[in-house]
Amino acid sequence: DGLLQAQPGMPAGFAAGILSPAAQGQPAPLAALLHWEAAIWQLHPAHFAVATVLVQVGVGLAILFGGDGRIGRTGLWAWIGWGVLVWVGAEALGGVLAPGASLLSGSPGAVLGYVVAAALLLLPVEAWSDGRATLWLERTVAAFLLLGAGLQMLPLEGFWYGAGLSGLLGQMASSPQPGPLAVPIHVVGAWTAADPLLWNTLVFTLLVGLAVALLLGGAGRVATGAGLLLFLLVWWFGQDFGTLGTGVATDPNLAPVLAMLLVSARLGRLSARPVPVGRISPAWREKGGALGVATGLGGALAGAPCPPPGKSGAPPPPTTRATGRAPRRCPEPLGARPVPLLPLRVGRRRHDRTAEG
Repeated sequence: DGLLQAQPGMPAGFAAGILSPAAQGQPAPLAALLHWEAAIWQLHPAHFAVATVLVQVGVGLAILFGGDGRIGRTGLWAWIGWGVLVWVGAEALGGVLAPGASLLSGSPGAVLGYVVAAALLLLPVEAWSDGRATLWLERTVAAFLLLGAGLQMLPLEGFWYGAGLSGLLGQMASSPQPGPLAVPIHVVGAWTAADPLLWNTLVFTLLVGLAVALLLGGAGRVATGAGLLLFLLVWWFGQDFGTLGTGVATDPNLAPVLAMLLVSARLGRLSARPVPVGRISPAWREKGGALGVATGLGGALAGAPCPPPGKSGAPPPPTTRATGRAPRRCPEPLGARPVPLLPLRVGRRRHDRTAEG
């Protein structure tokens, strides 16, 4: 998202291409907020665009390289706060209060999916080992699907009659994209215009059916495959691949986010043993901190300093019971011993997280 915000057309096009259209059809207080933001943005568009890039890229680097340490968790909390601001002040609550809101077009917004994903990553490591995180991932995807089905069902959204569905598809087909991708959208748009009741019933049934499958059976092979196919079609026909070719796209839209959450749930189901989540070696942690400092938001890495050198025969420090992991150790100096090129061998016991090789 930070790199998309750095597109050349973003400083001049964000207010007119994102904020002003998002204000259309919103309640008066929310529309006034968006118009005020557009006016403020136009005062210093380049400065606001650069600041937005630094915030998003910096927080992303902190999450990516911070792991489950203090830097990573701070980045996740920072993204939750930033995401809520963007969801309200730029996405207008994902457009759910405007006429014609639909999961097909991206409601309730990709940023809300980011916020939920960040909250799930803040769960303790044990939640990813005992299956609780996998269960919450499945429930999250199901909740988005049920919300989308509810929006499709509401008569005031206009999908059961008229040009509700066909108008949405026609708008996506008119976006800048290669001809082979636009032709199928035009064809399906013509079909939906001929019988909107049938096609909206089909969309509603698919959303509810997949949600029920995830709630009752989890992210099984069939449910995951069907969900990924559905999200691909939604991303193509309803979201035009995030309108990435317009030059003012701020995110890839909601469908890829839901697909990512669904794949994560499937991987959790397939995991045969507990896998430590978010653990990054000290060397990569230091590199990530350096990158974060370069953007202004990586900061200095947190953590306990290396203990003073002791006797070579001293036993290793005990494992901390509260966190389930051993205290930090200093890496040996480069060249202290050769690195054996042996395959990785993981312990067979379920709760053995050690690796030798």
